[in-house]
Amino acid sequence: MAASEQLVKQGIQFLFADHATDFGAAPATAANSLIIGTPTDVQIDLTGVAASGGARQAAKADLTTPWGRAWALGACIEFEIAPTDNGVVEFYWAPSPSSTAGTGNAGGTTGADAAFTDTGGNLGEMQFIGNLHVRNNVIAIGFVGILVPIYEYGNLVVVNQADQALRSTATAMDETHIVLTEIIDEAQ
Repeated sequence: MAASEQLVKQGIQFLFADHATDFGAAPATAANSLIIGTPTDVQIDLTGVAASGGARQAAKADLTTPWGRAWALGACIEFEIAPTDNGVVEFYWAPSPSSTAGTGNAGGTTGADAAFTDTGGNLGEMQFIGNLHVRNNVIAIGFVGILVPIYEYGNLVVVNQADQALRSTATAMDETHIVLTEIIDEAQ
């Protein structure tokens, strides 16, 4: 009898970026790309998100049915000025059982790309995904965390806790993008 293996493969990917204004099909600098294949676009405009608590919510995403048990979140964030080493940008998921933008959203999110007011209570109602630790560089890129979504729908919330604002010129925000990639367990 042959031994079986439990392998991992990548499934679908969602690409959170400002598709409406300044992000093309990929970041301007190819070395900053976290994109795999042809992802599903989800709108979020992070232009000028303030330092020390500024926040933004994305449009609601549909993970499709059935959705993967686990998803990896990675981010490439562009700052106006290089932040201090070891600041963070926080990432949350506002799960929802409804496909309607304004219905059933955790933390009072609207399900649309919009500014978000960060309070201790509303973030506590969401699923914390993780932090992107930043270095003294205008580009911060890396792995954030693993999301295990409880519903098919939800929207991403980004909170800038670093000491510098995100890039303030919309046309210059062509590096900033966030990817949510499905992780699939496969028995061989």
